[in-house]
Amino acid sequence: MGAYIPDKMHLEDMEKTDQKRAVSAFLEQGFDKYYFVMHDFGNAEEVKATEKLLDAADKTELKIVIILLPPSEGGPVSNYDWKEWINYFNDLKNRHPFSFDGFAIDDFNWISTRNDTKFWRNIDFMLYSNLSKALEGKRNDLKFYPVVYFEGLGTDVVVDEYGKFAESIILVSANYFNVSKLEDNLSEFRKMFKSKPIDYIVYPTITYNHTRQDYDPPSDRLVMATLSIATRMVDGIIIWHKIDSHVIQDYLRYREDPNYLQAIYAMEQLQIVDEKVQDGREN
Repeated sequence: MGAYIPDKMHLEDMEKTDQKRAVSAFLEQGFDKYYFVMHDFGNAEEVKATEKLLDAADKTELKIVIILLPPSEGGPVSNYDWKEWINYFNDLKNRHPFSFDGFAIDDFNWISTRNDTKFWRNIDFMLYSNLSKALEGKRNDLKFYPVVYFEGLGTDVVVDEYGKFAESIILVSANYFNVSKLEDNLSEFRKMFKSKPIDYIVYPTITYNHTRQDYDPPSDRLVMATLSIATRMVDGIIIWHKIDSHVIQDYLRYREDPNYLQAIYAMEQLQIVDEKVQDGREN
């Protein structure tokens, strides 16, 4: 179980005593991976915060994954010297071999809505900036996780050019309000990436793009249905932002209880029936 940029528990921003307590509390909830963003390995404050977090996680079971943002999100404040990122990560791994797990690159095959970037597709930037050459220099035990959208562009390039460097693939759906095709998509992408381990990001709250389209937040039933499918189909589940959602907390508490798993499976079936009815009306 991972937490992707939790909206309240920012471990990297905490002071020493509070940080160690928060790491323990985080593990007690059932999470074992923590994902947070770095913009620049040359930023002294960011480097200090990262080092402090890894120190707190050392000698615990918590694994830390650093998220790098592509130009579509990071923009001019982010550093894109991939070779130096890898050198920095290799050094972190050398000094924190157990707590530092690796790095993810967000929105790897997604598109840019910014007008200050040269490339519309993030994957084109990865090619232009010669990311694969930098990845050749990473330690074998330094894990790389591209974040790949079902609906993304250039997924074939991700498979051919970067799949060999990835420890596992973090999958995500822009259409997370519909789970009718989720099981098929997960199965298809696992085959596409030659049966590499798959993690899936679950959204218990609404993203910015959907708020602009006047969506309501995901219903409890939708989140339970998503968790039900992901439990069967993937190797790891990552919760985006709202880790204190009561649905997520229930899942963490009862995910090994057969009665609970049967209950969220029932929610899954109801959700899919309603989605198919709705699709029929729209068609």
